[in-house]
Amino acid sequence: MRLETSTPCSQHHRILALTTLSSVTALWLSAQRMPLPMQLRIATDVLLLAAWGQVGLGIATLVNCVPVHLGSAHQAGALTLFSVLLFTLHSCRVPHAGRLLARIASATRRAPAPAAH
Repeated sequence: MRLETSTPCSQHHRILALTTLSSVTALWLSAQRMPLPMQLRIATDVLLLAAWGQVGLGIATLVNCVPVHLGSAHQAGALTLFSVLLFTLHSCRVPHAGRLLARIASATRRAPAPAAH
């Protein structure tokens, strides 16, 4: 089976779309049950919106026989979805973790070496 032919390529695209959509939806559903910072809550909401919008745009593109304007919008939607995903991942970081790690490393270096017996 060649990847360049239209049918397998479309099938892979649909599988990737459904996997992405179900993963993002499951993430959003689990995030609704957790006490999260406001930035992360907004990020997961926007991620869900972007994923569903991208799938809707993909379906509209196929139904209309792939006009250029919808195909271009679908490509822009993919970039938007990726950007929102990066923002969501950035929002998951622990604030000041880098400073804490630097403080621990500094304290470890300053600690006196154990005396040899």
